[in-house]
Amino acid sequence: MEQVSDLDQVVAQRVRELRAAKGFTLDQLATISGVSRAMISRIERAEASATAVLLVKLGAALGVTLAALFEQDEPRRETVRRAADSPVRVDPETGYTRRNVAPRGASGTDVVEVMLPAGARVAYDNLVTVPAEQFVWVFDGVLTLTTDGLTTELASGDCRVMRLDHPLVFENRGDRPVRYAVVLVPDGGRR
Repeated sequence: MEQVSDLDQVVAQRVRELRAAKGFTLDQLATISGVSRAMISRIERAEASATAVLLVKLGAALGVTLAALFEQDEPRRETVRRAADSPVRVDPETGYTRRNVAPRGASGTDVVEVMLPAGARVAYDNLVTVPAEQFVWVFDGVLTLTTDGLTTELASGDCRVMRLDHPLVFENRGDRPVRYAVVLVPDGGRR
């Protein structure tokens, strides 16, 4: 059996809760998300550390962002989130790491710190998610983003904004890690 992290336990609980709240069977969620019933079952039992691509598909089918799958559903609103209290998840396929940065309940906006290893590529080919704008802000290295037929290289300090309604590829073509932030602002958060 593959190594499963504490965050995988949180994801398992969240997927089960969200699926129950929507009234979906495993078969219905599999049909809507495009993720196999067997894989969803393994994720819900915390027997698998799913890739980010699979979790985005599940989140979209359940009406939440990827970051929301890594948070326990707590009614309290926090104003500070300490780095030491934010677990880091390593994607089992690409080795990229992600950490939710924004305090829980912070206006529905997700802020995630990401480190993409040298040579890594993450492709969200069938991206369907909650209506949101995504800001990608690079801190170190060069990140190549491809969406809607447009490829953009972002270097330290650069930021790109895009809708989450097209396939999206994050790629590190360099020889050192790229560190960046992803900020997802739901449509309801626009002014």
